[in-house]
Amino acid sequence: MTLAGLREALRLALLDNIGLKLLSLAFALCLYAFIHGAENAQRTMMLDVVAILPPDSSNRQLMTQVPNEVAVTVRGPRTQLDDLRAESLGTLRLDLRNGTVERIELESSMFHVPAGLTIEQIHPSTIELRWDDVVTRAIPVHVPRAGEAAQGFVVKGMVSIEPPMVNARGPRSIVDVMQLARSVPFDITGLTEGTYQRALALERPPKLVTYDADNVMATLEIGRELASRTFDRKVEVVGMPRLATRPATVQVRISGTPEDVATVNPETIIPRVEPKAANLDMTQPGSTFLDVLVDVPRVTAEVNPPKVFLEW
Repeated sequence: MTLAGLREALRLALLDNIGLKLLSLAFALCLYAFIHGAENAQRTMMLDVVAILPPDSSNRQLMTQVPNEVAVTVRGPRTQLDDLRAESLGTLRLDLRNGTVERIELESSMFHVPAGLTIEQIHPSTIELRWDDVVTRAIPVHVPRAGEAAQGFVVKGMVSIEPPMVNARGPRSIVDVMQLARSVPFDITGLTEGTYQRALALERPPKLVTYDADNVMATLEIGRELASRTFDRKVEVVGMPRLATRPATVQVRISGTPEDVATVNPETIIPRVEPKAANLDMTQPGSTFLDVLVDVPRVTAEVNPPKVFLEW
């Protein structure tokens, strides 16, 4: 066959009855689309979860975390799945208002499924819940200190706190083991003699617990740092030098600023008892216990024992 004859044969094969050939091609494409469009397929979608919790008045607390989403696998025609949106299946609403549900089995009936589609799988398929009673308990407030006072000064006594206790409200399993409510530290850096008062915020309580106060008022006193010395001294009986006490000597402890304590001469420390000042009848034999007196300027003196026995 010549080249011209070959081209003529190809032209006739392509163009002869062209309308019928195009119609056949259209039918074939439609049939292909119908067959493949009707095929079943699967699609997994994430759906929101909304939990309706008990009111505060029920005093019930959910202790476990409810998932924010669940994965739902839907089966059906591919064309229908391609047009499906998560909103079409709706939101999973969990009614937990009675505060006692401990296990929820997720079922396809909980979702709105368009006709022609079925739910193949839900993950998670169950939700486990744990509850606790809500209680209120008073716990003490603790105010820690930070820093150091100025040199030569110290904190005197305990920090005064108002209120000294706060009410903690929350799950029993947490509140029952709470020991105290801490505040932010009271910073005493560089403070000298005086009384200081500050409002201090309470630290955040444990999760699910609330306090009935946000802050406390703390007061503390700064005084001079004290030094002390102890001496053993003989007890003098005023007006009756021949009498002796039992015990004959006592311990005298002096305390004050380091400077004042250092200047005290031990010889000037004279503990004494004064029988006449006690209005004792010394004309007849007798005995008694008398307070030991001592005077030391600019310092505080403590006597041990504070009383001695005197017999005449």
